[in-house]
Amino acid sequence: MGSPVKIFLAAVAIIAVIIVAVAVIFVAVGSERSWALIAGSPDRGRLEFASLERSPTANDALACTQGLRDDCDITIPAFDIAPPELAERIARHIEIADPLARRVDDQSAPDHLRYVTYSPTMRFPDLVNIEIVQMQDGRTGVLAYARAQLGEIDFDANSERLKRYFDGL
Repeated sequence: MGSPVKIFLAAVAIIAVIIVAVAVIFVAVGSERSWALIAGSPDRGRLEFASLERSPTANDALACTQGLRDDCDITIPAFDIAPPELAERIARHIEIADPLARRVDDQSAPDHLRYVTYSPTMRFPDLVNIEIVQMQDGRTGVLAYARAQLGEIDFDANSERLKRYFDGL
């Protein structure tokens, strides 16, 4: 039987080898694909805002035009353009504001947009759902929900992301 120091050093060596192996796999496969293999696809399909239940942890953000919901973190103004035109404008703005965002909806519903985006360094996946609605006053409103796929806290990354997506729109 080995001494406690030798057993400890052997355990540390085994853990180090495992960490290096995981790092090599992450680099070889790619961060985004690795997270998908670990946690599944970040795209969870179309979100219905009428039945949206906020995340119980601090890893999401909700932005809305005033009057569409009562639990919004960020206020988005109403727009005086038709929903399809606003959807195109939002999509172009997101492409410029977030080079890591990839549109994942099939674009068959012009009033719904869905993106998967990633944190810059570790490429943690986040999902962004956007719905454009015609309001009773004739203007166009927006609902946008961003949430992290992994972890319980996002350090306000999704809130900052939604602000960036709609700033200056």
